[in-house]
Amino acid sequence: MTRLDDRTLERLRAAVREPDLSQTKYRLTGVAGSGGMGTVYIVEDTELRRRVALKVLDVPDAGIEARLRREAQVLARLEHPGIAPVHDIGALPDGRVFYTMNWVQGERLDTRLSRPVPLAERLRLFLRIADAVAFAHAQGVVHFLFTGR
Repeated sequence: MTRLDDRTLERLRAAVREPDLSQTKYRLTGVAGSGGMGTVYIVEDTELRRRVALKVLDVPDAGIEARLRREAQVLARLEHPGIAPVHDIGALPDGRVFYTMNWVQGERLDTRLSRPVPLAERLRLFLRIADAVAFAHAQGVVHFLFTGR
């Protein structure tokens, strides 16, 4: 039996995770990032002709899918300049739940703060984040940040 190398295994894993968008209005254009439960893809909404982020679970799981649906419903209620709006929710042909939201381009906060940043800029960033979190809290939403560390 031939053993597959790590690079080949990772390509196969990515191919299995890649969403089947054939029965949706979305066309895959890239991968934004991946986390513990799912992946965020950059897709084109072919009807509205705009790029959006599509979040989908990597593996179907009824309990986690219910949490993803609830996450989308909660985010959809939060209309704030610091919170990306949700546009759509649905299920892929394989049954995995997804939702789409604005594709926000820019530098990740952890990347930005890994370099020297003047105190005034750090404080501006902190205030923008705190404003969005305070808005969510005022709407009854409590946000827990898990960094995986």
